[in-house]
Amino acid sequence: MNWHVSRSPHTIDAILGLPVEAQLALLDLIEALEVDPYAVSEPYGIDDKITRQASFGEHGLLVMLVNPLTSRITPLSFMWTG
Repeated sequence: MNWHVSRSPHTIDAILGLPVEAQLALLDLIEALEVDPYAVSEPYGIDDKITRQASFGEHGLLVMLVNPLTSRITPLSFMWTG
């Protein structure tokens, strides 16, 4: 299955607002998500197979929606505490 992370203008702005270290770690995570989002993420709340979270770098967390019908991954929020 070919997965695709949505890159809306809002998502791009959020990524560009992160420190360079976080951007690089997040881009590595995006690459891994597009191969198999379930292998590099875990349920966020109730395990509905759609709402997931994944860490990036030592201080980052991405919360996303994973839609198996469309193979689309939609970022909901990024958090960087570094």
